[in-house]
Amino acid sequence: MTNQQFYALIDQCFAALPGNSVHLPAEDVDIPVLDAPLVGIARADDPLFEKFREPEVIGPEWRAPREWMPEARTTAAFFFPFTEAVRSRARASKELTNEAWNTAYGSNFKLVDTFLDLLVPRLEAAGVKVVQPNRDPGLQRVMVPTLSGGEEDVHFSVSWSNRHVCFAAGLGTFGVHRHLITDKGCCGTLASFIMDADLVPTERTYTDVYEYCTRCGACTKRCPASAITLEHLRNLKKCSAQGGTIREKFGSGFCGKCLVGVPCEHSKPTVG
Repeated sequence: MTNQQFYALIDQCFAALPGNSVHLPAEDVDIPVLDAPLVGIARADDPLFEKFREPEVIGPEWRAPREWMPEARTTAAFFFPFTEAVRSRARASKELTNEAWNTAYGSNFKLVDTFLDLLVPRLEAAGVKVVQPNRDPGLQRVMVPTLSGGEEDVHFSVSWSNRHVCFAAGLGTFGVHRHLITDKGCCGTLASFIMDADLVPTERTYTDVYEYCTRCGACTKRCPASAITLEHLRNLKKCSAQGGTIREKFGSGFCGKCLVGVPCEHSKPTVG
């Protein structure tokens, strides 16, 4: 399979993706949820995948592509931006959460799974073997208590990380909010898998982990829990507690304030 054939399959599957809209009862309107994905390719033997095993990156639970699939040749990574219809409503909301974000964000995982359920069988029919670590029952996720700026925090050592695979596949770098910043911004959702197809890798045009982040501080001001600082990034324990506050007040819901109303919301910010 060539890169062009792979990208063509992706286009076909996204165009056929069912359920890529949600109804907002308060507005009595249907809005689209996800835009077409950015796609990146990394070699399965990229040295970065070994670096991810270091405790300060991901940790010992990490498994490199060839530990999941010995014959792996490449990994594929995807960033699906949320649509402007979703982002604009979340951006304008003054509440802790809002209908558009809750409904759209709440459906994004199912949408990505549906997309993969369309794409993977087509790849397999073309003779490509695929392993999806994030959907494997053997996926490990260990919460490690830590300190951040003298405050309690947590770190997650996982056996597969979409964010880090996207970084390796040339899709973007991290921000102080810990989200991936791509050419289409940070407000989106991710996916990745491993293949035995020998595709041409995407060039990584960056070298620094936080290269796309201008450290403007907009996300620190947007966070209602004061969980993000320029010095210590996003405190995951505080962030999680904020999610609990939203669910306690509204019964369900998500935050996402640091993903909208910031310069990296829908594009890579310009330094200077």
